[in-house]
Amino acid sequence: MGAALVGVLLCGTAACASPGGSSRGDAAGPQTLRAAPVAAVRKAADKGAALHSMSYRIDGRLGSRGNVEGKVSFSLRPRAVDMRMKTSGGAQEGEFSVRLVGDAVYVGGGERAAAALQGRHWVKFPMKGKGAGGAGGLGGMQQQADQDPAAQAALLAQSDDVKKIGQETVDGVRTTHYAGTVSVDELLKRSNAKGALSAERRERTVRRYRQLGVDALTLDLWVGPDDRTVKFRERARTGQGPLDLSIHFYDVNKPVTVQAPAASDTLDLAQRFKGREGTRI
Repeated sequence: MGAALVGVLLCGTAACASPGGSSRGDAAGPQTLRAAPVAAVRKAADKGAALHSMSYRIDGRLGSRGNVEGKVSFSLRPRAVDMRMKTSGGAQEGEFSVRLVGDAVYVGGGERAAAALQGRHWVKFPMKGKGAGGAGGLGGMQQQADQDPAAQAALLAQSDDVKKIGQETVDGVRTTHYAGTVSVDELLKRSNAKGALSAERRERTVRRYRQLGVDALTLDLWVGPDDRTVKFRERARTGQGPLDLSIHFYDVNKPVTVQAPAASDTLDLAQRFKGREGTRI
C-alpha cells in the first residue's frame, strides 16, 4: 500500500496517465483507490491530534446512560474541561456539569444535587487517587471529564477498510465523508502506529473503549476545508448497550477558560474524607 500511497500524493490521476489515456497504475487500481481515502483521513486525524483546544457539541446514545446531548470546551495545555450535559431515557436522567480545573474535578447536578448536598450544587474531588475523594468514588466521572474526541477520531486512520462515502454539507460546511471499522484488540496491538497522536493519548483512548466492553468500532469522519474535521461519529456495542455518538467541532485552538465553582457552593470530598482513605461513597 506504501507505493500506491506515494503514487497518489506525488502524481495524481491526470499526471500519471499514459499518452493513450489509460493510467499506468491500472493493475493496482483497487489498492490505489483505497490509498486516497487513507491519506485524506490520516491528514485530518494528524491535524486534529495536534490541536491544543476545541469546543464541540455531542449527541446520541451512551449505553445504559441513555440519550445524551451537550456542549464541551476542552483544552490540553493547560488541561481544562467545561462539560454541560443532559441525559434522558437511561439510568442517569437529568442535567449535570463537569469542570476540570487543574487537578480537581467539579461535578454539578443542579437543584437535585443541592437537595442532597445541604444546599450546595457542586462536589469537588481530586482527579487522581483511589479513596473516597478520588475519581473512582463517583462512578466513573473521571472518564466523563477525560474525553479526547480528537484522539477518538484519529483511530479511523488505522482502519483496514477506510472508504470515501461522498460529499455532504455539515453545519453549513462542504465536507467529504469517510468511514471504516476498527477492532479494539488490533488497536491495542499496534503500539507503534504512525501519526501525530502521542502513544499515551492513543493508549488511553483505546483502553477506555476496552473498559466499556467494546470489541469493534464503526467510525465516520466528515472532513472540511484545510483538512479540518467538522464532524465525527462513533458506533459500537458496549457491555451496557449501544454506543452511538456524534460530535460536531467548532472554535478550534481558541482559549478555554474554566472557572471553579464558588467554594461556598461546593462540597470538597477530599477535605470531608481526609484521613479516611479506605472509606467509599
